[in-house]
Amino acid sequence: MARQTKKKTPSLATWIPIGMLLILFFLSGCSARGPRNVPRDRFGYNEALAESSRHQMLLNLVRIRYLEEPVFLSVSSILTQYVYNARAGAGVEIDLGGGKDTASAEANLGYEERPTITYIPIEGREFSERMLSAIPPETIFAAAQQGWSVDILMRIGISRFGAIENVGFETIPAPGGIDLSEQFKREADKLKSFQRVIQMLIVLADREAFEVRIVEEKGGKTAFLKFAKSVPEDTQTLAAEFKQTLGLAAQRNTFRITDRVTDLKEDEISVQTRSLAAMMTFLAKGVQVPLEHLADGRAVDLRIPAFETNGRNLIPFRMVSSKTRPKDAFAAVRYLDYWFYIDHRDIDSKRSLGLMIALFRILAPSGGGAAPVLTLPTG
Repeated sequence: MARQTKKKTPSLATWIPIGMLLILFFLSGCSARGPRNVPRDRFGYNEALAESSRHQMLLNLVRIRYLEEPVFLSVSSILTQYVYNARAGAGVEIDLGGGKDTASAEANLGYEERPTITYIPIEGREFSERMLSAIPPETIFAAAQQGWSVDILMRIGISRFGAIENVGFETIPAPGGIDLSEQFKREADKLKSFQRVIQMLIVLADREAFEVRIVEEKGGKTAFLKFAKSVPEDTQTLAAEFKQTLGLAAQRNTFRITDRVTDLKEDEISVQTRSLAAMMTFLAKGVQVPLEHLADGRAVDLRIPAFETNGRNLIPFRMVSSKTRPKDAFAAVRYLDYWFYIDHRDIDSKRSLGLMIALFRILAPSGGGAAPVLTLPTG
């Protein structure tokens, strides 16, 4: 008869070191989470700031359409703290009377994230002055030369270039005060002429046929529009048409940029720019207000026709409204139980929004002044 051998059960002294090693391995792996959080949180906050900037600008454009005042908050700092608490322990009880021995081991890991975000209301005298002051023409020309969207930039930021006026709609038409169909026709004619000026401007700039120079004069800065003398014949022809369209002297190549309209000298060109506030008011005309809100008088019916001229809308910006949340929106905000959003395929509106945000950061980066600082812990 074969003899059976009884398996030996591992002793308690064997299991305790194994258990402790497993616990320490677990805790050491958790302690390395800090570095892995850096790329996740950095890009997460980056995306959150970009998205909130778009939403803030969109919401303020909707507010302006409803005749409310825009409000801006600046995120001045983001501080995130990570707290890890790790504890391990082991115990053993041996019954000398022959009873059953017991052993215990425990591991506790605590993780806590404490983000604190500081907001500063952007307001005060300095901010108001920047919002209401016309953008310097040299800023717009410099931005155009740096590769910004020239056509959108000019249509939004310039109200007059030489003798050519840009499309307006800057004021709300008074009921019965003017024939709206005639006004829209005039605005469409303005847009055709202004688009032609932009087209020539883009071509001439690409051929380096002109430049904008800033000269120090009497303690101040003066901008000059200077045409190149030695250019190919076809470029000379286009430059001549450009001067004629703007009402400039054909024989001159240097023109002092001024914001005056009347009593212009032969060596001057009138360039009138809009302020940030005027640009936002202009774009706000492209916000589509629900018929329900027009009927109950929450917003004024501007009756701007939705037609295009040379393939472009009168206003290079359009926000659609919907009761339900849009599925494919570039940016969307909720206001008065409606969703207002930009369609992801609306390239002009996306470019217009991006330019407004960029100009806002350049021209109105400060203005908090003595306003209180709001530091809010999140979560």
